[in-house]
Amino acid sequence: MTANATDSGMVRMMIMVMGALVLFTLLCVAMARFLGIADGDGGDPLMRAALVERIQPVGAVRTVLEEPAEGEVMAVAAVEQSPEELFNGACAACHGEPGIPTAPKVGDDVWASREGGDIAALTASAIAGKGGMPARGASTYTDEQIREVVEYLVGK
Repeated sequence: MTANATDSGMVRMMIMVMGALVLFTLLCVAMARFLGIADGDGGDPLMRAALVERIQPVGAVRTVLEEPAEGEVMAVAAVEQSPEELFNGACAACHGEPGIPTAPKVGDDVWASREGGDIAALTASAIAGKGGMPARGASTYTDEQIREVVEYLVGK
């Protein structure tokens, strides 16, 4: 037996195996189409309703001021906080001790040189963010609360 005869026998066997795999694949595809859902609407309406209910969002954001609908829960207003409590809540991480070395601390003389020491300008800067400080100091404080914290930081 020559090497060519052995090689051609192996090639024929590989072609037969590949052909059998292709036929098997086509048979699987045909069976899947035959056994699959015939109508295009997704099947049972009860199953569809259950699916839609399962993928509903957990909550929703209200963008208008109006009375809540039946069964809706409204958030309770936050408790009034002092400027020091506001500072400790969001600002102390950078402007407290040890804080960030480049961030001015409470009562530092540096505040007078920033924005000319003007409270309105410092407040606007804190609201918009400046340098490495994110807008509103990465807090959810109102403009009035930020002004109170700025006054506390400056020492006024």
